[in-house]
Amino acid sequence: MPSEVRRKVLSQHREIEQMLSELETGVAQLGAGTVDAGQVKRAAHALRGILELHMTFEEAHLAPAIEEADGFGPERVRHLHAEHAAQRKELDRLVDAIREAGSSDDLASGVTKLAAMLRIDIEEEEREYVTDKLLRDSIIPTDTFGG
Repeated sequence: MPSEVRRKVLSQHREIEQMLSELETGVAQLGAGTVDAGQVKRAAHALRGILELHMTFEEAHLAPAIEEADGFGPERVRHLHAEHAAQRKELDRLVDAIREAGSSDDLASGVTKLAAMLRIDIEEEEREYVTDKLLRDSIIPTDTFGG
């Protein structure tokens, strides 16, 4: 059901945001000695794997739900796939930069860029695709003209 897909995607987004906060906290604690750079780098790499699972889930479940929502569905699906392709490239670039960071400042900068990118992507996705108007269980299509 579309509403269940919406609920799951939103739940995953909250979990990703929590992981981002934990990653940022880890970077902030580098100077205190409670966290080392290796831990932050491994956490960023693990987050990249979780993001891949999330995008795969969206492609398997969100894409079919938005495709059937209204007459613009096929275009939304094309846009979602294009966004995911771009996100994968950018995620790989950012996580590689984090993994190769030679200083705490470089590591913090990489994490900041990663977190900012992901928060913007989540916000845009929730605004464009994961709305209760678009992902509802009604068999009557949404008003595609916004009236």
